[in-house]
Amino acid sequence: MSLEQTTLMTGVGYYFLTIQLITSLIIQSLGYFWTYLFFSQSFAFGLTSGYLPIIGASGYSLWASLFFSLSGSFSIALQRRPSNYMLIWTMTMNILSIFATLIGVFLIAIELMMTADLESPLWQHRSGRMLTEYLFLFTILEMLVASVVTEWTYSARYTED
Repeated sequence: MSLEQTTLMTGVGYYFLTIQLITSLIIQSLGYFWTYLFFSQSFAFGLTSGYLPIIGASGYSLWASLFFSLSGSFSIALQRRPSNYMLIWTMTMNILSIFATLIGVFLIAIELMMTADLESPLWQHRSGRMLTEYLFLFTILEMLVASVVTEWTYSARYTED
C-alpha cells in the first residue's frame, strides 16, 4: 500500500478527521464552561463543600484540546500533502493525544469516584458533575479516533509497495 492509499483518501477518513477536530472543540468548550463555573462559583466549590473539581482546577480540557487540535490538523495536512515527514508528525501528535486522553480518563475517574457519594442540592455541584461526565464521553471518543488514526499512519509508514 502506498502513502496515498493508506492515509485515508476515502470519504471515511475525512469523517474521522472531522470528528477528531470537532471533538477537540467540544472538549475545549466543556473546559471553558467548567473553568467559568469553577471560578465564578468558587464559594460553592470551597474545600469544605465536599466537591473537589480536579478537572476544572487542573485545566485538563484546555491543554489537552491543544493536542487534539494539533493531531487533527496534522492529519488533515497529511491528507492534503502526503509526505514522510508529515506522516511522522501526524503519528507523533496522535500518540501524544492518546497519552493526553489516558491522563484525562485517569483524572476524570478520580473526580467521579470522589464525588460519587456527594448528594448535594447545589446546582453548581450537579452542573460540574454533568460537565465532567460529558467530558469523559468525549475524551473516550477522542481516544478511539486518535487510536484509529495512529493505526492508519503506522500501517502507512511500515507497509511497502
